[in-house]
Amino acid sequence: MKKKIIEEQYLTTPLNNQMLNYNVYVFSKAEKILANLIAFILGGITGLIFYSGLFKVDGYATMATHISNIFFFTVVGFAGIKFLVPMYKNSMLEKRKNVIKLQFRDMLESLSASFSAGSNVQSAFLSAFNDLKLQYEENDFIIQEMQQIISGSNQGINIDVMLRDFAARSSNDDVLNFADVFAMCHQKGGNMKSVIMRTHDLIGQKIAISNEIQTKLTSNKMQHNVMSLMPIAIVLMLKLTNKGFAENFATPTGVLVNTIAIVVFIAAYKYGEKIVAIKA
Repeated sequence: MKKKIIEEQYLTTPLNNQMLNYNVYVFSKAEKILANLIAFILGGITGLIFYSGLFKVDGYATMATHISNIFFFTVVGFAGIKFLVPMYKNSMLEKRKNVIKLQFRDMLESLSASFSAGSNVQSAFLSAFNDLKLQYEENDFIIQEMQQIISGSNQGINIDVMLRDFAARSSNDDVLNFADVFAMCHQKGGNMKSVIMRTHDLIGQKIAISNEIQTKLTSNKMQHNVMSLMPIAIVLMLKLTNKGFAENFATPTGVLVNTIAIVVFIAAYKYGEKIVAIKA
């Protein structure tokens, strides 16, 4: 069996510092507890909607009914953790990568302005860094990355080396391509001003197109989310308003049908996610 490779949250830079690996999202202790608790409760409630009311006698709950309710709340609650927490983690990771993409575009815009003013490479990065500090907080990703680049340059490490380290940790195609082109121009004396401006324009166009696609997909994603919740809402409504329907659920056949329905529901949700997950 292949061992699962666990990526590290922080990686060592050419400056021998520990910087964030943007491909890995690690919960803080409080965030992990809160995410697991919410997922457990949502899963448990779903379990009660589908499996509550078993072992009743003459319509009255017995000790076995209460035990089975606790059992299904716990089991489906833990299943909710396994299912919902990774979804939340992936969404936070994707959100962070989008933030990096937008902040990198602003960095290129500042660099473009600096090169247009006639600055050399090192001065352009320093000027861009000062400009970005007016837009972002000290703990924002691009500020921390620019601090690394400036520090590396001051200590004799080429800027292209620092850029490639940033690109490797981000796994962002725009950063990777820019780092390669910058290194080539820097080493062979290319027109850095033209390269920076052209890269900025291309990334800006790419982000605009991506935003347009995501806007058009928003309604489809909303429909997908609503349709995913509808089976749970319908079962809950029927159980609350129709006593005979609720009793049919509390039978061995009802438990079997519910289990099959949940499996189909999860499979349909996963398939629906792939349909609406279009990346630009």
